[in-house]
Amino acid sequence: MAPACLLYKSRNAKPGGGLKHHLGRCCILTKEVCMRRHRLTLLALLSATLFSQAPAAEIPPELQKAASNAMLLQLQPPTQQGVLVEIQKSLADPRWILGSATLILPSHLDEVPETRFFMAQYTANNWQVAIEGSAEYVQLLEQAPGALFAPNERKLLLQAHSVNQRLKRSAPLAEIQTGLGLPWAEGSAWRLTGGPHGDDQTSRPFNSLDFAGGNGRVLAPRDGLIYQSCLRNGSGLITLVHDNGFSSSYYHMENLTNLSNGAAVSKGTYLGKIGMGLPCGGSTTGPHVHFALKQGSNKTPVDGKVIGGWLFREGSAPYQGYASRNGNRVNVGGELNNFGGGNSLPSGVITPKSGDSYVNLRQSPSLSAAITGSLQKGETASIVCSAQGDWVDGVWGRTRLWNRLTAGSWISDGFIDTGSNQAVAPPC
Repeated sequence: MAPACLLYKSRNAKPGGGLKHHLGRCCILTKEVCMRRHRLTLLALLSATLFSQAPAAEIPPELQKAASNAMLLQLQPPTQQGVLVEIQKSLADPRWILGSATLILPSHLDEVPETRFFMAQYTANNWQVAIEGSAEYVQLLEQAPGALFAPNERKLLLQAHSVNQRLKRSAPLAEIQTGLGLPWAEGSAWRLTGGPHGDDQTSRPFNSLDFAGGNGRVLAPRDGLIYQSCLRNGSGLITLVHDNGFSSSYYHMENLTNLSNGAAVSKGTYLGKIGMGLPCGGSTTGPHVHFALKQGSNKTPVDGKVIGGWLFREGSAPYQGYASRNGNRVNVGGELNNFGGGNSLPSGVITPKSGDSYVNLRQSPSLSAAITGSLQKGETASIVCSAQGDWVDGVWGRTRLWNRLTAGSWISDGFIDTGSNQAVAPPC
C-alpha cells in the first residue's frame, strides 16, 4: 500500500455535528485497490453504526469514518468486525484531535484487540487523519497546538515514535532491562497464568504475559501517561506511555480508574481490577490481566526482558515459558514476587575489602589489566554487562564474575554488592 494512503482525507465535512455523508477519498492506484478501499470504507461505516453508543465525546461521523479507514488501510487486519474510534484529547474548537482506533474482534477468538493513537486535523473542509507509526502522524503531532497537550505529553508521544523509527531502521535487540515493575504492589506475589504469547495463538512477537491473584488491583509499573480506549460494558483497554521508550497495555480489567486521558501517573497508581472484560472482543477463561509491551508502535518480545526483577523466557509454544531470578525459575502457574522496576540498568554498591576505602577499575576482566581508575566505598555503579575473567578473592569469597560499567571499565563482582552472587546483567 502506498505510504501516502496512511494519511486519510475525508472531504466535505465540518468539525462539528450535522455532517453530510460522503465517501472519504484517498490515493487511487488501480481498480482492484480502489475496490478494496471501497469495501474498507463500508466496513468503517458499519463500525460507526455498531460501536458508537459509548464514546467519551461526540465524534463527527466523517472523522469516525476517516479514522476507521486509516486504521484498516495501515494495519490490513486479517480478522476483525470493525473499528471503534474514540477521542482522547480535543479542544473547545475541535479542529485538532488526539484519538484512538481499536480493532473489534469476534467474541470467539482467543485474541486481544489492537489499538493505536491517531492525530486528526480539520482544515479546508477536510479531516486529515494519521495513525501512530506513520510519518504523517508525527507531522500532525508536531503541528498541533500546545493547548491540546498536558505538560511533557507531546514530548513523550514524540519520544515513543523516535524509538519506533530507530527500531525500524536498525532492528536492534531490545534492552534487557525495561525499568518496569510487575503491575501490582511491590513485595506482593501473583501467579503467572500465561507465559510469553502474542495477541493471538500464533502471532509474533510474543509481547504479552497473563497474571492473576493477590488482591486483584492492577497498578502502574512505572511513571508515565495514561490513555483509555475501548471503553464499553464497564471495561476497557488501558495504555501507559512510559518515560523510557516503552509502553505497556492492560486488557480484561474492570472497575477502571477515572483518570483523564493524558494524565500523568506515578508508579503504583491504581489502574483497575483483574476481570473477564471483553469490551472489544476476544475471549477469556478466567479473571486475569493481559499485560503487553511495546516500543513505539512496535510490539516488542518479552523474551529476554527483565520486568519486576524477573527475566522472562519464551517456551516452545505460546503461553509456555518461565521467569527466572538469581537462579530461581518459576514456570507458568507459579508465583512471582514483584521486586519493582529498579533503574534502567542494574547497579551495585562498591564494597572494598575490610580496611580498604576504594576499589580499582580495570581495562579488561583481569587482575593484570591496566588500572583505569577507582571507585570509593559506598558509591553506586551501573552495570552494562557481565563476563567471566580472572579468579578474585572478593568480600563474599572467590569469583570469576566481572562486571563492565557504563564508562567501559571493569570491576570484579567480588567488590560490588548487587544483591546476588549471580550475574544481574546480560553477558558482554
